[in-house]
Amino acid sequence: MNNDVTEKIQIFEKCNEIVTTLKSERIKAGFSQEFMADWLNVSRKKLNEFENGKFDFELMVTYADKFSIDIDIKIS
Repeated sequence: MNNDVTEKIQIFEKCNEIVTTLKSERIKAGFSQEFMADWLNVSRKKLNEFENGKFDFELMVTYADKFSIDIDIKIS
């Protein structure tokens, strides 16, 4: 596998890890998807899709900001 493909896979895996962390933090805080969607100014459907694999970088950044979570994506 070439380096470009390997790097893209690493970025994809890191983003999935971040989304999993965000969803976990939402649940830990006791926030429903409906509440979180309202707080993020998106539909509950969009939030559900995001939390279940339909990636949206802008939503990830906004969501992480609400929980003060660093989304530094470093490739090793």
